[in-house]
Amino acid sequence: MKQQAPATTGPVGIAIVFVLALNLRPAVTSLGAALEDISATPGMTAAVGAVLVAIPLWASGLGGWVTPWLRSRLGIHKAVTWALLMLGASLVVRVQGGPSVLLAGTALACLAIAVVGTVLPVLVQSASSRTRASYTFALGSGSTIGALATPTLVGAVNWEFALASWALLALVTVWLWQGAARSSMVFKASSMSPTRLFRCAVSWNLTVYFGLVSTLTFLVMGWLPGILRDAGVSASTAGFCLALCMAMGLPMMWLVPFLVQRGRNQSLVVILLASSNAIGVVGLMVAPASVPWLWSVGLGIGMGGLAMALCSISERSGGSPDLATALSGMVQGLGYIIAGIGALACGLIHSSTGGWLAPLAMCLAVLCGQVWCGIHAGRPYIVRATPLPVVPRKVRPLPIVPLGEPAVQAIQQVVQPVIPQPRKPILPLIPTEQATEAT
Repeated sequence: MKQQAPATTGPVGIAIVFVLALNLRPAVTSLGAALEDISATPGMTAAVGAVLVAIPLWASGLGGWVTPWLRSRLGIHKAVTWALLMLGASLVVRVQGGPSVLLAGTALACLAIAVVGTVLPVLVQSASSRTRASYTFALGSGSTIGALATPTLVGAVNWEFALASWALLALVTVWLWQGAARSSMVFKASSMSPTRLFRCAVSWNLTVYFGLVSTLTFLVMGWLPGILRDAGVSASTAGFCLALCMAMGLPMMWLVPFLVQRGRNQSLVVILLASSNAIGVVGLMVAPASVPWLWSVGLGIGMGGLAMALCSISERSGGSPDLATALSGMVQGLGYIIAGIGALACGLIHSSTGGWLAPLAMCLAVLCGQVWCGIHAGRPYIVRATPLPVVPRKVRPLPIVPLGEPAVQAIQQVVQPVIPQPRKPILPLIPTEQATEAT
């Protein structure tokens, strides 16, 4: 049996953080990359495809919400271990049946991903800026690798193999997680409920900011090729623009954590990232086919807002692992639900209008909300949890037992101690002979 590495008091290592974060996106982006081939299988309908695209957001929200409960029961180490095992198993099982099995397996995979994604801000809370940057950089790398490598695997074998092959990454991560030196905090099985942060304005601003950033991120990954192709851009160019967009997001996912940790106020970072996104959205509205690579670059730079939101979780927790777990559960749990609502609303607007102008205008409204919430969430405030109410306990009266006379006297002496009387002066004794002579 392999001997476990001893626990250390420092933060989790940069390599294990990178590998853990690398598992958070390929299961989702590979699904989108192979969606055209999946739609050709028997039993797949347009409704099933729509649910298949939306279910990762809802499952991620649910998984983020229950993670603090899992940590309080199992600790971070066991919770991450079981989540990775469930991720690997669900990625293999979901391609073994029809649409219902695919939907159920995708939901389980996203639940497992949400558990790992929610505890990662806790693991990097006391880490260096380089470790935090490796976390967000791996997140962007997983998105890019999953989107680019999956079509190649589909062409070489089939879409079932392409989707199931990402289970190997999860199994390798389990092995590394078991053998790597771990911080002693990962064994701590205690946590607070995210509901204790509901009265804090900073936690709500950060939650809404994360939800709006995720909304635009998922819309870009899902809609950018379709918008460009409807504008007359070739399929190869549209695919290249999507890859360029995600590639431009990688340096921002590395740079933003340094800016968050070194600056007291991140308002300027929020404005710059949203402005870059606005340039890309306005370009797609006005002239999508003129310089599509420029609009893709603008959208890719703006994806750094996701790193901004994730790193702010650690900054706003004030060094408390319990508070970081609760805040991460609230931000990612409710944030992904907000993103799911936003993506659904944009999809309905597109289907009702038949064009992209109205959905892109809605994306501009989402960016305005990002700036407002991001500026308030970027201020150097620490999230405060609502104290637990003190519930008075009922005190049962002690039974009255009759006591005997000796016990009563002993209690009275304790309660009312007897004060000794002053002693009489002791006179020196007179020897007998001296006393006889005196007489």
